[in-house]
Amino acid sequence: MIVAGRGGGDGVRLVLEAEEAMLLSELADQVDSVLLLGAEDDPALGRLLPNAYPDDVDAAREFARYTRGSLVDGKRQAAQSVRDATAVGDGERLVEIELDQVQAWGWLTFLTDLRLILAERVGIIEEGEPEQDEQRDDYLRAAYEWAGFVQGSMLEVLDPTES
Repeated sequence: MIVAGRGGGDGVRLVLEAEEAMLLSELADQVDSVLLLGAEDDPALGRLLPNAYPDDVDAAREFARYTRGSLVDGKRQAAQSVRDATAVGDGERLVEIELDQVQAWGWLTFLTDLRLILAERVGIIEEGEPEQDEQRDDYLRAAYEWAGFVQGSMLEVLDPTES
């Protein structure tokens, strides 16, 4: 069970079971792989790095030329910070992670990227819309829902309207 609460400062304190920490680490590896090795025509990569000018090929190419590298770097760093924080020691049953606000927003970036990739893989077009194929991969669908739960729990803690 994942628990998100206020840390000592304005950040978030997460308590994960070791299996949850390992799952997050594995999912961070997969997000990084899509960013690093994804084919240009991979729709999941298209969700992470949408075309800013779908009706203008030259403008789209120019925009990607100037922005893509820094966007990919930022997303890869967010995935790396999740991998670093979710390292599990031998015999460890719980992993406690303290994130300041900047780190927490980096995690939220990672969780958003993860959910975009998973949504593409299971065929979710928009939340609340009927899904095209209810039989697609249950594991990925469960990971999508779980990542949403983690993201929502962190946002509840970080939401300034709640303080």
